[in-house]
Amino acid sequence: MFHRFLPLILLTAALAASGCGTSNRLDEVSLDGRRVAVTAAIPPAPRVQAGSPIESGIDLYDPIGTAVRVGTSLEKRRQARRAQARLDSVVATVDVADRIARQSLARTAELLRFAPASRPEAADFVLDLRIADYALVADSYEGAVYFVLVGDVHLLDAQTGAPLWDAELREREVVDRVLLGLPVSVGNVFTGRSLAALSSAEMATGLRRLADLAAERITDRLADDYVRSRGRYHDRQTEAE
Repeated sequence: MFHRFLPLILLTAALAASGCGTSNRLDEVSLDGRRVAVTAAIPPAPRVQAGSPIESGIDLYDPIGTAVRVGTSLEKRRQARRAQARLDSVVATVDVADRIARQSLARTAELLRFAPASRPEAADFVLDLRIADYALVADSYEGAVYFVLVGDVHLLDAQTGAPLWDAELREREVVDRVLLGLPVSVGNVFTGRSLAALSSAEMATGLRRLADLAAERITDRLADDYVRSRGRYHDRQTEAE
């Protein structure tokens, strides 16, 4: 069972206050054969965002144009609400947060050759995931849909809680039909309109694939930094002999 902690508002504030970049002490440790557990603070499901709030603004110098834009904006929001309602119902069968945590641990264990631990108390290190927000964003109803992931990830010493590595996550990726596990259409185009038209079953498949993508982005950051740190780690070991 994965542990979820810290209110989302605190996570968001912490992310806003944090600077860009990575803190890295990976050259001090080896994960080879060690035990690593995962803890996670992740919203249960992604949001659906369609259009910009300014689209609903009223221009006194262009009342006819404003009426058209407002009508379009309201329809987009109705469609987005319907899509969000289907997403919310799908969450009952697809635990997105749990899948991200499990896949992050399993994928990192495979890449870095450590043993997954079922709980932090049984681990040497803890992979701490703090996802502030992830969303499907359609800036335009007929334009592309993006998968956005915002958060940070930490590797901690399980005994002391000391941070060994952390990195900010700021991912934005174009969503296409292949990514969501849907049949490919002409041009493989996936728009805000396409998102609103997805069935619950299609959303369930898409959620699982997006969770896997989020886990991939998380673990790639750690794996890349860990591999780069191996030269410095071996230099430290040589100097200590």
